[in-house]
Amino acid sequence: MRRIAILLIFFAAVVSYAQTSNRGPSTRAERDRALRVTKELEADPLSPQYDTDKQWLLKWIQDVPDITVQICVDPVEGSSNYRYSRELMMQKMFASAAYIIQTSSRERNDISTETAGVEGALKAYESILKKNPQAHSPYWDRLLKKEEEGTLHDYVARYMESACGSEQQQA
Repeated sequence: MRRIAILLIFFAAVVSYAQTSNRGPSTRAERDRALRVTKELEADPLSPQYDTDKQWLLKWIQDVPDITVQICVDPVEGSSNYRYSRELMMQKMFASAAYIIQTSSRERNDISTETAGVEGALKAYESILKKNPQAHSPYWDRLLKKEEEGTLHDYVARYMESACGSEQQQA
């Protein structure tokens, strides 16, 4: 629980810093790189090969004024002590940013952005399991099942409403 609290403070600082950054909007090349890095991290989230790209992507999300990722943590996830929680939370943020890049503002809302983030984290979770089949998490396994059943979006909407105060519906 303490690890998640520290992570939340870190992510809040990221969002706060982004709001005070003096840089201009993201460039097409930066957005293309962000999409590429996000996809690479979904395929291999633990590889040290991507550490530099991961650091760049995190800083870029902090700095650009035109990509704003809201941080919302499912209370069930917050009570988890899963070994790879940090990597999956970061991947959720990266996948949310990728979704924002790929959709116009008219099509985007908090719930669909969060759902896209969770789906990206689930891809990373499945990649972790391929390399380490003993790395299961009851929480992430439950989300995989919800994704398979087609109920993930509804689950995300419920936890966002209760934990984050989002009442926005799917576009």
